[in-house]
Amino acid sequence: MPMEVYIPVSKEQKMKKFNIYAGLGGGFGGAEFIETIEAKDKQEAEDYARQCAIEDYESYEGCHGILSRDDVFEDLLESFEEEPLEEDVELKYMEEVESWITYYVEEVTNEKD
Repeated sequence: MPMEVYIPVSKEQKMKKFNIYAGLGGGFGGAEFIETIEAKDKQEAEDYARQCAIEDYESYEGCHGILSRDDVFEDLLESFEEEPLEEDVELKYMEEVESWITYYVEEVTNEKD
């Protein structure tokens, strides 16, 4: 059973509920329901969903063609025949991550009792 996550905000803000979907594309099945959270807005919920998808990616690093930072470092090293800068490794790694992850949110508009 999914656990609800509460993100603290000021009492003046009305929290909204969002269903979070995240996962990996390709043969991994795409985004799947993760949980329902309360967030101040859709952007906050999408940021959380993106983080969930990144964590899913990280759980597969080194398997099934999913590259780790070390793999990206080695690829860049082979391509340029010199040690790549950390910024270049991080940029290429995040491009790889973004090419695999998939996520979205749906606002919960009416709750069933």
